[in-house]
Amino acid sequence: MLFKKNPVKKMSKITDRLDIAIGKLLIARNVLEKLKREKQDNVLLMTAFAGMPISSRGMAIMYIESALKDLEKIRKDIEGIGNWMSKNKVSIYYSRGKQLLDRINKEIANVLENPDDDVHVLIRKFSSIKTDIQAFLDLLNPRN
Repeated sequence: MLFKKNPVKKMSKITDRLDIAIGKLLIARNVLEKLKREKQDNVLLMTAFAGMPISSRGMAIMYIESALKDLEKIRKDIEGIGNWMSKNKVSIYYSRGKQLLDRINKEIANVLENPDDDVHVLIRKFSSIKTDIQAFLDLLNPRN
């Protein structure tokens, strides 16, 4: 193990949170595609009869906003790991790990600055971030 603390556990939790965020985006994509296919908002009709009308598009937007909030939390966690690494400069892996964290932070900042992208684009960006996080996890835990 490279660190006194175990950042692998923290990165695993970050990966899990990112998987959930990607799932939310996939739900939003499916809702929007179903709305395009059917040309009628059945969710709006059903919720209107229940007394709280909400459209499919509104529901998809809620899922997208929730995924972006999850990404903001991930950004804060990654910054914390980066700060911890800066304080405890560890072995030869420090520079490679720092490069990966910087790249992840740039990708996250790009997504958070331009949240009005299409849901398909957001899914690709989130998947790219997940790939980089997995590369960082592999650097921390080379046995897996």
